[in-house]
Parts: sequence; structure tokens; C-alpha cells
Amino acid sequence: MSDNADWLHHDHVDHEAILFDCQAAAEQEEWRAVKQIFEELVSRVRVHMAMEEEILNPAYEAAMDAPQGPTQALREEHDEIYRLLRDLPRVLESNDSDIFLESLLPLEKVMTKHHEKEEEIFLPMAGHALLAQQDEIKRRLKEFDTETSGRDWDL
Repeated sequence: MSDNADWLHHDHVDHEAILFDCQAAAEQEEWRAVKQIFEELVSRVRVHMAMEEEILNPAYEAAMDAPQGPTQALREEHDEIYRLLRDLPRVLESNDSDIFLESLLPLEKVMTKHHEKEEEIFLPMAGHALLAQQDEIKRRLKEFDTETSGRDWDL
């Protein structure tokens, strides 16, 4: 078991890179690629948010025996990311690069801000608070199945 508090690894950099790839494909009007890349982004973000909300956040709340303040704020940001992801396929169908790229900007802004908050504030706190449970939490994250997710992430 590690003795440092930064053992929690997240896919934020990967998600932002996929979003960048989606933007680049849209700029080139490669719509088949845009749709494939966007589907990958949605799939990965969906799993990521579900794992946080169903494993990491509850474990942190239980370990800290505290109100859901920090995790509730993160859940609200997940709701905003979900809404933006859910609405983008209609825009994507237009095959209009200007409209699609403009519609991606709010998603990029929300995701970047959310990732910064998690990486700089929440994950270090959670990593420290959950250090004794590190092996169990890593196992649960590895075995996580979105098909049994308690939240409807229908994207």
C-alpha cells in the first residue's frame, strides 16, 4: 500500500485530449470521425462519472463522516456535463462545423473547471482520507460495471 495521498488516478487528461481530437476532426469536417470520437468521449465520461458518484464520493463521505458539501458540488457539475453531452448529438447531426465547435465550448469550459477542482482539491483530500481503504477502493473501481449503475446515464 502506498503511503502517499495522491494514489487516486483519474482520466481527466485523457478526456480533454479526446475532446480536443473531436474539435480537430470537426474543424476538418470529418463527420464520421467526429461522431466516433464523440461517442468515445461520452462512453468514457459516463463510466468515469458513475465510478466517482457510486464508489469514490460515497467512500469519502463515509470516511469523513461529513456532509456531502464537496461531493454534492461535484455531482452538480456532473449533471451539467451530462446535460451538455446529452444535447450535443442533435447539434452534431447538423454537420455544421461552426455550430458544433461553438456548442462544444461550454462543455470544454465546464469539464476543464471541474477537472481542476477535482485534481487540485478533491482528489488530494480524498486520497488522504481514504488511504487506509486504498486497496479495496482500487478493486471496486477496477471491477465497476456501468450496467449495474444506480444512476441513469442514458447518453
